[in-house]
Amino acid sequence: VTLLQRKAESLGRSLGKTTGWTHKATLQKRGVQMIGGVTYEKIDDAGLHVLIGTEPRLIEADTVIICAGQDPLRALHDELAALGVASTLVGGSDVAAELDAKRAINQASRLAAAV
Repeated sequence: VTLLQRKAESLGRSLGKTTGWTHKATLQKRGVQMIGGVTYEKIDDAGLHVLIGTEPRLIEADTVIICAGQDPLRALHDELAALGVASTLVGGSDVAAELDAKRAINQASRLAAAV
């Protein structure tokens, strides 16, 4: 198993301070390779083609799982606004900033209470 991320920093750096290190240690103990600073090029029958820094690398794989990160997707909100229909963005659609479920739940709960 190989775990990749686009950020050029230690994987798991933004995990919880009290438990993040244990998750990372468990993965390392089980032989999971963790590589940061990756640019994804393509997936084909040979595997996953990436750049690590500027060096091309093929990661042979029969299964690839993509966790695509957070980029705000506001198309529906913008379409509704153009039609004069009010809508509210919460969570990652409002501000895509790491994994912040607590913020999304807070925003959605406050919005629901106001309705």
